[in-house]
Amino acid sequence: MEDESKAFEDTPAPLVDASEGRVASPLRGTQLAPFARGFGLLLGAGACVGIAIWELVFRDQLLAYIQSNEIEPVARKLLLLFAGVGIAFPMIGIAVYSWRRRAQRLDLASRIESVAWKLSPLCLSIAVPMLFQWQIWKGRDIQFLVIAAITAITAQKLFYRSLAEPPLFRAAFGPIASARRWAADALDRWSAWLPWVLVIGLFFVYAAYFSFYTLRNHWNLGTSAYDMAIEDNVVFNAMRGELLKASPIFGPEGTHLGHHATFFAYVLVPIYALAPRAETLLVIQATLIGAAVVPLFLFARNRFGPYQAASIAAMYVFYAPLHGGNLYDFHYPPLGIGFVFWLAYLVDIGKYRWAVVPLLLSLSVREDIALSVCVLGAYFLLSNTRPRAGLALSLIGLGYFVIMKMGVMPLFRDGKSTFVWYYEKLVPEGGPGGFGGVLVTIFGNPGYTLGTLLDAEKIKYFLQVMVPFVFLPFRRPIGLVFCLPGLLMTLLATRSALYNIGFQYTTHWALEMFLASVVVLTMIKEPTYLGDQHGETRVRSWLLALALAMAATSYQHGAILQQNTARGGFSAFKFERTERDIKRYQDLMSLCALIPPEAKVGGTEKTLSHVSNRPDAYTIRYLGIQDAEYILFQKSIGGRDLEHIHPVISDGTFGVVQVAGDFILARRGHSTELNAATVKRLRKPRKK
Repeated sequence: MEDESKAFEDTPAPLVDASEGRVASPLRGTQLAPFARGFGLLLGAGACVGIAIWELVFRDQLLAYIQSNEIEPVARKLLLLFAGVGIAFPMIGIAVYSWRRRAQRLDLASRIESVAWKLSPLCLSIAVPMLFQWQIWKGRDIQFLVIAAITAITAQKLFYRSLAEPPLFRAAFGPIASARRWAADALDRWSAWLPWVLVIGLFFVYAAYFSFYTLRNHWNLGTSAYDMAIEDNVVFNAMRGELLKASPIFGPEGTHLGHHATFFAYVLVPIYALAPRAETLLVIQATLIGAAVVPLFLFARNRFGPYQAASIAAMYVFYAPLHGGNLYDFHYPPLGIGFVFWLAYLVDIGKYRWAVVPLLLSLSVREDIALSVCVLGAYFLLSNTRPRAGLALSLIGLGYFVIMKMGVMPLFRDGKSTFVWYYEKLVPEGGPGGFGGVLVTIFGNPGYTLGTLLDAEKIKYFLQVMVPFVFLPFRRPIGLVFCLPGLLMTLLATRSALYNIGFQYTTHWALEMFLASVVVLTMIKEPTYLGDQHGETRVRSWLLALALAMAATSYQHGAILQQNTARGGFSAFKFERTERDIKRYQDLMSLCALIPPEAKVGGTEKTLSHVSNRPDAYTIRYLGIQDAEYILFQKSIGGRDLEHIHPVISDGTFGVVQVAGDFILARRGHSTELNAATVKRLRKPRKK
């Protein structure tokens, strides 16, 4: 009986794929089946590597080959040659190995299969050169995303099998074993500080990179009155003690509180006061978004090793949908990511008193960040990790959102709900208006609501935000809970800006999906059967798959790995700065210097954000001239700007002070000596 018990204990646990919950059958019968599997895998890997090398050598022809199957005859023959050479190498290797192990035929086939699974990730090499050539997929986003998703899902399976197999080289092979031991010992010795160096380095790189390019974009006149000038003016007036006054869209008496509850503006005041202008806000934005890697790293480190946690932090920095929101002017939602991460970490370790600080900061950022607080609390409650704290967070988050969105904010909009027009197709005709009507449609007519989700642009957007995660959050039901803010704030909307990765609304995916990924990976790591020791292997395989998907999608749609396809707002983001850009900015600044700091100014979309750091700065397009003392505009105006500006220049209400390049500064009551020449340059507004 003792012998039988010992034999049972020595039997290795079955290899389990936790993502599927299936147990692989142990090898039985003849050696033909494992030999066939191993032989086929090795031939496939060899062919893929050969084709991948061809793709790199003939990279200039790959675009036409993938898009239209056009290629030079010589290159096509070389493609077959490279594939054949790739196949030949494993065949030669198998033959040599079989000859050397001819005296041990019993384990020959099993060893070949083991080596084949170890090398199986090489099968992915065929897709890598294609995924990392942005010209192939420009304008073909859905095709790219589907291929990237298939590649990453396959990668997770292959990496899992590869990591579960024994090392290729036996421990007796001295140099390999010594190098492996040295690397393991070094990483273990450095684990206390090296991951921190990586994380802090990621933070500084992100903050510096996006500060530099968003400042350059601002100086290239790439920011707009709506929203850069609005947010700059709100913080400037918060510095003066005003209640979120936003003169660019509400005039001299209006408040932004009717649109958004951005009380975080008052938190920004001490830093903004050091240099009160739009540039300061852009640097703050890049810094706070980048700083979120620290609490994300800490939250992940509670569950995994420090290097694995650092890899998740690195993925955050390269997450493409996050970049678009950072490149598009200045907005509050991305600023809340780090605070919610800190909240998650502090609640996770039971530091409830300290958690009050990021909780208050999260709520102050904007009212919709309260939904993130709510779903975070739902996780702690439903997972029974911190149920009481979770219940409190859920109630606080949901309560704050409802009170602000349906109670406080309508008071400053004559009782009307704000931004309901983002969901105009969900407001029932003849039914209740406002967000109440939206909720009636969502819960009362789910068939119609689902139909609004099946839109080509929404499907593309969903793939853009989820393929980098290889749909990992959906591996467990809790991931669906984390998806709720993104679903409500983007996919249910009927205005395209909300489901475009060039806008700040991607915050609701970047924030929740990274938390969800950490949580789901924690669950995947847990044993799935008695004696399961493959949890760490499952986590590593998923991290490798995530890294591949994150790198590919970041390269195609992000702003770091290449700069040809990144978007900020509705259009492609301009990274370069030309001599013409420098001259235009100098011309504009020469006129801005003539405007007194407290003077009331009206400006166009491209000029106002450079003079919005004052009590009253009006967007002429929306408000007209108002009581502005100065108006600052460019010669090429049209539309509403022209309709408002042309009459006051023509009738002499405003006299042109100075012209600098493409820009004109006029002052109320100033001499009209330069007006005639200016009017000639302006197009006449269309008659209504």
